[in-house]
Formats: sequence, structure tokens, C-alpha cells
Amino acid sequence: MLQLDKLPNQLKNEEVILVLRRDFVIFFFIILRYLLLAILPIFAKIFIIDFIFPHIVDTDEGVAVLTLLAFGYYLYIWLFFYRAFLDYYLDVWIVTNQRILNIELEDLFNRTVAEQKLNRIQDITTEQKGFLPHFFNYGNVYIQTAGTIQRFVFEEVSNPNKVAHQIHKLIKWNKKAFPDDG
Repeated sequence: MLQLDKLPNQLKNEEVILVLRRDFVIFFFIILRYLLLAILPIFAKIFIIDFIFPHIVDTDEGVAVLTLLAFGYYLYIWLFFYRAFLDYYLDVWIVTNQRILNIELEDLFNRTVAEQKLNRIQDITTEQKGFLPHFFNYGNVYIQTAGTIQRFVFEEVSNPNKVAHQIHKLIKWNKKAFPDDG
């Protein structure tokens, strides 16, 4: 678990300004998707098994097989939901007064942490594509840097234009506060 009172390789006089995660609307759509997948076997039993193959539920073996299949299906639903939740919750972007940190879960046991100082940022671009991102005010923030990782992406964060504006202000403040840092 990430503890924000102690950042990885925390610099002297470094303060956390923004902690960003994907917008909650994204997690709501993830929940909705898995709820729809959870309802699917119920409809399959009502509309397919009861009407087309009613003789399957007449035998004990048929009920046992259907129960086993249903439990296996729901086990996979929970597994994939848990993976989607971890991806949502453990992807975090932190903006401090001196640098940005990009912490992303790549696989279940593979996490990538990238950081870049604010004075190396060359360009900030925001993107909101489609009706839902505009309606719920979430989108991507692309940060072009001069480092080895050329582009940081804050994916599906709330208020992307406000985030970009705050980072612009931090870059200006950082250039005034640390003029030799380059």
C-alpha cells in the first residue's frame, strides 16, 4: 500500500500538491460491467435452460453440473473484478512541488514507478474524447518531458484542464524557487 507521508526517494523540502487517481465514474462503469456479467447466468437459466433444455434440471447430475459451472463462472467474475479494482486503485499519479511520480500497476505483481523533475517538463496536453468524458469532466493529461520516459500519461483523471493548469503554475514557481536546478 502506498503511504503518502513518505514518498519514494523523497527530496528535501518536497511537498505533495496533487494525488491523482482515475475518476470515480470509471470505477462505477467497471462495477456496472461486472454486475451485468453476474446477471448473465440468471438470464441464461431462465430463458435458455428452463425453456429449451428443461430436462437438464430434472436430474441430480444436471443440477450438479450447472451448479459447478455457475460457481466457476462467478469465481472468475470475482477474480477479474478484483484485478480491475487493483488496477483502478493502485494506479496513482503524484505531483509535488519538485517532481511528478507515475506509479502504475502493469500486472498483478508488476508495478512501475517513474519520476521526473518539474523543470524537465516541456509540454502539457489535455484530452477529453467523447460524450462521457465531457459530461463527467474527466480525461487524460499528457506530460511531455526531456527524460528517458518521454511522455507521462495521467489516465482518466478528474478535471484534466485544472490539473494541467496547476502543473503549469508549479513549473513557473519551480523555475523561480530553484533557478540553478537544471
